[in-house]
Amino acid sequence: MTGGCRHQTKPLSFYYWKTQFALNNYEKSVLQEHAVKSLYVRYFDVDHKEGDAQPAPVSPVQLDSTVRSYRIIPVIFIRNRTFEQLPSSAITTLARNVFGLVTQINQSQQLITREIQFDCDWTERTRDRFFEFIRQYRAIAQQTVSATIRLHQVKYKERTGIPPVDYGVLMYYNMGAITGDNNNSIYEKAVANRYNSYIRSYPLPMDIALPVFSWALKVRDGKVVELLNKINISQFENDSNFTNVNTNWYKAKHGCFKAGYYFKENDVIKPEHVPAEDLLDITTQVNQHTNHRIGKLIFYDLDSTNLVQYEKDILKKVLRNTD
Repeated sequence: MTGGCRHQTKPLSFYYWKTQFALNNYEKSVLQEHAVKSLYVRYFDVDHKEGDAQPAPVSPVQLDSTVRSYRIIPVIFIRNRTFEQLPSSAITTLARNVFGLVTQINQSQQLITREIQFDCDWTERTRDRFFEFIRQYRAIAQQTVSATIRLHQVKYKERTGIPPVDYGVLMYYNMGAITGDNNNSIYEKAVANRYNSYIRSYPLPMDIALPVFSWALKVRDGKVVELLNKINISQFENDSNFTNVNTNWYKAKHGCFKAGYYFKENDVIKPEHVPAEDLLDITTQVNQHTNHRIGKLIFYDLDSTNLVQYEKDILKKVLRNTD
């Protein structure tokens, strides 16, 4: 980005990661307030489980009519093991099948999409098949294609390769090990600093995905046994089945159910999220190490459960911090 463009506000978008596309009033108000025009909507996952004859779609999204109010970019999450097991001869078939299901979902709401994004944590072992899948899909769809890029793929690009896409989205989260210690697996500045210096030399144009989600870890005997999504830690504050330990961690006094999860006696709940000051620090770091060449900001993910945990103008502060 040139110096003359730095004071223009970056476009803002969101990922939408539910199996039912149905915005509540809070989510609609956030989109309206920030003049959000495009949404990256998870359409379905692709997985190839051991023993299955071929890859299969998992939990395709159900769209409602409000989806037509936005420019929709379908996102397809592909488990890396799909490409570990997929023979090269089946890549074209997979590309056709993915294109067919995307078209079918679009037709359910008379939707036309002109772009797609693939989310896959590919490795050195699977990169050739994943990249060939992208080439095959582009040949069929004739549209813009992007891919998510993880920090380790940026640092080790000589080994993991550069996907044949129009642009990448740098996923600036989930960078640490999911453990029961005091580190934050969503964002840890010390971990990020091991990768930041490599971002500038990555040869793709890139947007950046920032975390506004939270989760909790269920820790049993010092080991993480379950990831608890969409958990608001305040649910545990006034629950007599749990006792507060280690600031805002909670321990189960006895076996019980909570928020759809079962907890054994002495199970520990460790909440993780990215506070506002860390979101601002992330954008400072990214600007410093990219010379302001990051494009739009995409927040993961659009869910009122996530957004109510932040002050109302946090997104505007983050945007201003990228100018």
